[in-house]
Amino acid sequence: MGRRKNNPELVQELKDNLWNLGYEGFDEKYDSLSSSDRSEVAEAIADMDKEYFSDDDDEDW
Repeated sequence: MGRRKNNPELVQELKDNLWNLGYEGFDEKYDSLSSSDRSEVAEAIADMDKEYFSDDDDEDW
């Protein structure tokens, strides 16, 4: 099995749509990425999680 080529356009598409719940085809597209591209998207997901959960810390219950 050969290495997958980087696909910066698809990486940007996935990063642009992270906040869209149920983004159609995300898993399939993510799985088609090279390992370095997956790392970049995974980092964006981690940043999104941090942002989402940091907003919860500011609310008074």
